[in-house]
Amino acid sequence: MADSPRYIVAVGMFDGLHRGHAFVLRQLCREAAARGLRPKVLTFSDHPIATLAPERAPRLIMPAECKAALITSAFGISDVALMDFSPRFASMTGREFLEKLRHDHRADCIAMGFNNHIGSDRLDARAASDLGIIDVVPLPALPEGECLCSSAVREAIAEADFDVASRILGRSFDLCGTVVEGNKLGRTIGYPTANISPSCGSRQLLPPDGVYAADAFTAPDKEKHRAIVNIGVRPTVDKSGQNRTIEAHILDFDADLYGTELRLEFITRLRDEKKFESLDELRRQLDSDAESARRVQEG
Repeated sequence: MADSPRYIVAVGMFDGLHRGHAFVLRQLCREAAARGLRPKVLTFSDHPIATLAPERAPRLIMPAECKAALITSAFGISDVALMDFSPRFASMTGREFLEKLRHDHRADCIAMGFNNHIGSDRLDARAASDLGIIDVVPLPALPEGECLCSSAVREAIAEADFDVASRILGRSFDLCGTVVEGNKLGRTIGYPTANISPSCGSRQLLPPDGVYAADAFTAPDKEKHRAIVNIGVRPTVDKSGQNRTIEAHILDFDADLYGTELRLEFITRLRDEKKFESLDELRRQLDSDAESARRVQEG
């Protein structure tokens, strides 16, 4: 159709949607406005390395659906397409990919970062432009001197350094998931927990095993509550040591959350996970953890 909108697209994983990604998306919107085009983001549901070399695939910082929603809410980009980085997609040459953008996504332009490449032949912006299929807009390098990349976020989370992670992300590191039924043992010692199944499943990036202070946001009202979160194998109550779980005790809160979505914003690590000799000893430690979590200041 002659009046169908035409686009300038940005393509990438955008995992975590950190400040470096924000720089690219702001540039995309500026270029769209200057050229009379609409901005569109093409992003992947899982990391390309999960297809190319599964044994080396990094964990995901955030679920694909949350990433798409944040691109829209934070940058006003309503056209976001989630793509499957399949073996067929991986085999496409740069020429084939640009043709696909032109025909399938009505793209007149592609915005490419200074270190981006496209296609199995890994064309840079200059080589892509030389093909003459669609306009290529090379984006400038980040103005910041610090490293703003998803791998740096993953390294910070692996060390439970939420200050560094938040600085790169431009917001708190969080984890989203569904509350599922557990063994309900926490109720017997006055510490009921919400057992969380991450939206990314086994692909979810997690901090190291331990106990954390976090803010919990409950659905549907998104109300915020302070929580203590245990990530690990619960050695006091699970002798197998095989089942890694994410359990959040929400302070001063009493409601049925089964089947609802819960989002945790991590603030700080309180202590290592450890085995206690009795449930009474565990309860006393949880009393101390709860007081520590209440005292923690955000940010």
